[in-house]
Amino acid sequence: MSSAVRASRRGALAGLLSLPALARAQSPWSASRPISLVVPFAAGGTTDVMARILAEPMGARLGQSVVVENVTGAGGNIGAERVARAAGDGHAALFAHVGVFSVNGHLYRRPGFDAARDFAPVGLVCTNPMVLLASARSGIADVEELVSRARRGDLRIATSGAGSTMHLAALQFLDAAHGRADLIPYRGGAPAVNDLLAGQVDVLVEQAFSAVPNSRGGLARALLVTGGRRLPVLPDVPTAAEVGLGGLDLEIWNALALPVAAPAPVRAAWEAALAAGLQDPEVQRRYEGLMGRIPAGDEATAAHLGRLIETDARRWGELLRHSSAARME
Repeated sequence: MSSAVRASRRGALAGLLSLPALARAQSPWSASRPISLVVPFAAGGTTDVMARILAEPMGARLGQSVVVENVTGAGGNIGAERVARAAGDGHAALFAHVGVFSVNGHLYRRPGFDAARDFAPVGLVCTNPMVLLASARSGIADVEELVSRARRGDLRIATSGAGSTMHLAALQFLDAAHGRADLIPYRGGAPAVNDLLAGQVDVLVEQAFSAVPNSRGGLARALLVTGGRRLPVLPDVPTAAEVGLGGLDLEIWNALALPVAAPAPVRAAWEAALAAGLQDPEVQRRYEGLMGRIPAGDEATAAHLGRLIETDARRWGELLRHSSAARME
């Protein structure tokens, strides 16, 4: 027998022996124990509520219970770093908003992770617009007066936390309006709302879910909605683009990601579980109650989320470089 034939047979045998391993590598993944869905914020916030709504239907698809774990601190960095450093075996995932994925890298000197490098995107979960509310005691009746006051520098704007998405939206408004204001960050939304209603501040930037109820008591007025659509519950309130503030076409988004070490079968299983969860009628009903919009089409893909993380990081990085927002440890 020639050496060429023997070599050919050895190659064929090696190929046959490798088939079981290849099949195992490409076989569908399923969870083998309960899954940790890390929310890097305290329980009760919008991101936490959204994660808990989605956990049960995703668990049904993944074959194990999905347990929401609140790992707080450093603006979401501690929880995000835990997932970034976790094994890529599919039993830990991150549920967080744009601030963690695209902003913290510019706000913190050492966030502990690089979102574009350390995470495998699973998909966008939901987007939520923000609302600019004016105190009834401010005398601001419409966007025209709001912009006029901003250009005079005669404006006090409250946000729920320095470096929060609402704070960045306020900076974006001032940039679009060519104005200036005293930006007053609060430790959370509740004290900011209280001061708005009492007339201690003129304007509050807040998530629509929280802002809409406060616009109905006569003590505050909704002036505009960020994002590209009017809210059905505020049909007479224009979008920023409709009043010429095109730079304010932004929304808060929440998304799901795995450690970058997760192999393709794990990623595929999570992407399918997320898609199934977002098609659940109860999930859709409850997200609608939070004034959230569920993505569809290309917007719902992992590739889209990867692009969104990077484009928003560039956008917010550019804004922060030209603002007085301080970097944090």
